[in-house]
Amino acid sequence: MSSRSITSLIFVSTAKPGMNQDDFLAIMSVTLRNSERFGLTGLLVCNGFNFMQYIEGERSSVRDRMYYIGQDDRHSGVTILYQQESESRQFANIYFAGRHFPSIQGCAQSDLPKILADVSMPEMARTLFRSFGSLGLQPSG
Repeated sequence: MSSRSITSLIFVSTAKPGMNQDDFLAIMSVTLRNSERFGLTGLLVCNGFNFMQYIEGERSSVRDRMYYIGQDDRHSGVTILYQQESESRQFANIYFAGRHFPSIQGCAQSDLPKILADVSMPEMARTLFRSFGSLGLQPSG
């Protein structure tokens, strides 16, 4: 791999009990700011109880952000599910989706299938996000 390779990883964590829309807005704001500052892209999803994030960028930026993400007391139990090195990014920007926070601009659960269809992430990663997006949904019928 060249020194310009892209590190991608997916992690899950448990949201701090009592997290509300204002808390999630603050997380989104920090994520956007840090993404621009450190050249990161990806997807942040919240189902009201857990987070799942696909984060990608230069290895050192991803490693540094993961250190700070792990120290954030707004969630716990950060577990890396997937990590890969590649020559290109799967995401052009940072995207957000959150089922329990539909009134937040850019944070609609209905956006998740469209986001997943528009990016060329590995199928295993796409499956993880589809599964995560369905957690807590009531079966129809």
